[in-house]
Amino acid sequence: MRQLHLIRHAKSSWEHPDLSDHQRPLNGRGRHAASLVGRSMHREIEVSGHETPLFFVSTARRARETFDGLKIGWPIVSEQVPSYDDALYTFDETDLIDWIVAANYGLDSIALIGHNPAMTELSNFLCPALALSNLPTAGWLWLRFYDDSWGASVRAPGRGRCVSMYTPKSGKLL
Repeated sequence: MRQLHLIRHAKSSWEHPDLSDHQRPLNGRGRHAASLVGRSMHREIEVSGHETPLFFVSTARRARETFDGLKIGWPIVSEQVPSYDDALYTFDETDLIDWIVAANYGLDSIALIGHNPAMTELSNFLCPALALSNLPTAGWLWLRFYDDSWGASVRAPGRGRCVSMYTPKSGKLL
């Protein structure tokens, strides 16, 4: 069984318009939301006995800071050294699919922290029943697959089964 966690970066700041998109930090609400997502992931994954995923993070500052916030809510993740990857700084779901297939690593549980619209489009591709109009900032979606490989899991639509979804704004799992 394979498990994929999709996390959209938390709310970023537009306070410094001179910064490039890649360098935009989180705002205060985003930093708080990232820790809430970490707490929710801890409760749902670790406490229930599931494998802690290995984190792969876009190199954008807001994505890296989202991971830092997750560690506040889920302290065991602090022991993990995430993989930061420029290829995850994408807005295209096809790029994410190709990345997942190529980055197999023999892992059964991975978490990606990235960007929209790629995260929403990938969510809807893998689990069309969700029919998300938007995976909100700091939104977390946990998908499960029963295929033998990541390629089989993510190359065909509708292969994912939604285990849970959390958004800090709602304050609850959906």
